[in-house]
Amino acid sequence: MAKLKNSKIVVIAGGISQEREISLRSGKGCFNALNRLGYNVSLLNLESGDQIMKLHRSEEIDYAFLCTHGEYGEDGKLQGILEWRSIPYTGSKVLASALCMNKLYTKQILNFNNIQTSKGCLLGDTINNELRYPLIIKPIESGSSIGVSIINSQNELEDFKLKYHSSEDNWIIEEFVTGREITVSLLQMEDELRVLPILELKSKNAFYDLEAKYKKGMTEFIILTDLEPDLQKKIESIALRSFKSLGCSGFARVDMIISEGSEFPYVLELNTLPGMTETSDLPIQAKAAGIEYDELVELMLQTVLID
Repeated sequence: MAKLKNSKIVVIAGGISQEREISLRSGKGCFNALNRLGYNVSLLNLESGDQIMKLHRSEEIDYAFLCTHGEYGEDGKLQGILEWRSIPYTGSKVLASALCMNKLYTKQILNFNNIQTSKGCLLGDTINNELRYPLIIKPIESGSSIGVSIINSQNELEDFKLKYHSSEDNWIIEEFVTGREITVSLLQMEDELRVLPILELKSKNAFYDLEAKYKKGMTEFIILTDLEPDLQKKIESIALRSFKSLGCSGFARVDMIISEGSEFPYVLELNTLPGMTETSDLPIQAKAAGIEYDELVELMLQTVLID
């Protein structure tokens, strides 16, 4: 703790992805928290790829607190620059960041480790895979549900493929599993990887999309306290196994859906740098565990000292 208090902490936010504005909101919240706690902290607003690349020449950072999302911020690229400069940073390392950002690689690694995901493949491989409608199509490397589409028929699928024929390898298509959308956050606290309370997300939209995630009033957040003990243990076990299978560190969020009628959890994806806005899942889950926002931010910062 004293080591961090006497160090130069830089909260990095912004970036050049489509999630820039969300990242800035997260960064401002974390900067304010660390400032209130008495840390020597500044906020770095990344505005261009050139600025990101110049980070390796910085002499002003002892530790980096990452609030970046999407390309260059969450996919291992920024992490690689910080590794090059020997600057410790929050969140998962280069390989885990890159793997979790790629939805296809995430799915393949989880399936290899006997962790259930919905059936899916690259958009260009649908001819060799029998998928049942409705389908959900997602950019292979993007967050916050940006660019996600629901496909209800073969005609809609053909129209989508015609539109994006030149970039079919940039999209993943999956069977659209309906059920209870939940998320499980994990936080490393010294020698314990703690599973925070399970959060159910009841969106007013067809699914938990960008609007539902970040517009107040569009989603009902419910901390689940009435789950059957066996189901709760199964969900927590899957979250821990997913985290470890992909080599995550520090903290992460595992998004799942409990399919209708089966009470079986499917993993949707992992988020290695969860949002930290006023409507973000991780702060809500932490609060349910008795951890207020400022304390959560401090605990996240402390993970830079954990090997």
